Amino acid sequence: MKKIIILLSALVLILGFAWFKGNERNSRLNRNLTTVKLRELLFPTFDVNGIKKVRIKEEKSEVTLVVQNDTWVVQERSGYPLDKEKLQTALLSLKYEKIKAGRRIGKDSWGKINLNTPDAGYGIGTVVEMYDDKDQLKYSLVLGGKVTSSGGSSNDQMNMFGGGANSNRFVRVVGEDTIWEIGEQLPDLVTKPDSWLAKGFFDVQGLQSVEVTLPKAEDSWKATRAEENGDFTLADAKPGEKLDPGKATLGTLLSGAAFIDVLPKDKAAAAMKGATKARLLTFKGFTYDLELAKQPAPAGGGADKYYVTVNVSASFPKVRPAEKNEKPEEKKASDEAFAAEIKTLEEKLANEKRLAGWVFEVGEYTVSTLMKKRSEILAAPSDKKDDPASSGGKPAGLPDVKKMVPGFLPGTTSSTPTTVTTPPVSVTTPPTQLPQAPKVELKPAPAPDAVPGAKPTEPAKPAAEPAKAPEPAKPAEPAKPAAEPAKPAKPAAEPAK
Repeated sequence: MKKIIILLSALVLILGFAWFKGNERNSRLNRNLTTVKLRELLFPTFDVNGIKKVRIKEEKSEVTLVVQNDTWVVQERSGYPLDKEKLQTALLSLKYEKIKAGRRIGKDSWGKINLNTPDAGYGIGTVVEMYDDKDQLKYSLVLGGKVTSSGGSSNDQMNMFGGGANSNRFVRVVGEDTIWEIGEQLPDLVTKPDSWLAKGFFDVQGLQSVEVTLPKAEDSWKATRAEENGDFTLADAKPGEKLDPGKATLGTLLSGAAFIDVLPKDKAAAAMKGATKARLLTFKGFTYDLELAKQPAPAGGGADKYYVTVNVSASFPKVRPAEKNEKPEEKKASDEAFAAEIKTLEEKLANEKRLAGWVFEVGEYTVSTLMKKRSEILAAPSDKKDDPASSGGKPAGLPDVKKMVPGFLPGTTSSTPTTVTTPPVSVTTPPTQLPQAPKVELKPAPAPDAVPGAKPTEPAKPAAEPAKAPEPAKPAEPAKPAAEPAKPAKPAAEPAK
């Protein structure tokens, strides 16, 4: 009994201590806000144009955005161009972000609201550092957790209730003692390099032909079409070969394509080992030379990855072909429309030529058709033996009843004479042929009261009840010889007739 009392007492002391520490922490976090002098903006003087480098860091990842040759690029992706609109939105949000509240929070409590830097080891927030053109640090801040109803961070397990999607967020400006609260969550300031890349990609429009070259010649294939809205056909098709549109979707191939990520330069060669080659031509004069490769998932797990490189070239007409009987005003309008179209095509070419030399990670669906073998895009062969169309509309192997049943043909009756011819019977060995059966002509039987020499009467009209169709006439059997066939005579004698 005493042991139970001792255990209960210890439990009460532990719970009491936890309650006391929790209240102490909340008391520090919820200190009277009137003791802090507020200001309107997070950064009163913020020069967006003066920023030439942005570094965003978290505990296990970081990204560096920097200006190179007057172009913003992602340093971790070998200098690939970044999404300028996204960066501009993030920087302008910092410039015009208004402060909602401020409070004094001791340094020992920063980790509880995720405002520590990575060197602290725990409670790490998102560190944002901004530099000028001389690589001098101009602005630095730490984005922490969301503010909950109790004043703590939404990431703190002791404060799992309260807050929400529209709650404020803690921010610590490096060099200041006050912890600020802002209403904007600043979701664009992330450390994933691929999320900053400019996602403009090449766009194949009006595909005319596609040629895929695989290591084995028998696996390669080419498909073409004569007009933009026509169907593709397999080039150099062998007998029985036909392209299956369900297995090779070519009409919209690489139309509006997108990529997932860009490989750093030092990893490109290994990723493209054993690549498949493809060439795409369009009706507008564009040529896309592609290389495609698949990297299987690692043994430890994960998904297969697909990579592609692209080189784009094009040739456009310089002069619009003249039309017959074209009026001056019509010629002027047509020439202006032609010039505008060529300008658009040239701008498209310039944008797509910038993609040369980069290795892009894409989704499987983007390149799956181009990585198929010839045998994988062919339609299944049809069995013509069982095809009614190949046997004149009747199952193969059955006799044609039209030639056997009197009255079957349109315009004939059961009394119409029908000639049945029996094929000759031949005997190959010994060299004696049986006599050919004479042709038998089937004639309708004369009426019972027929008079010799009189004209045959017309057949009587059928009664109300239709008469049953006569059974088909059996072909006449060949006439048997009067005596058994003579045995073959000696070679000197003629065969018996």
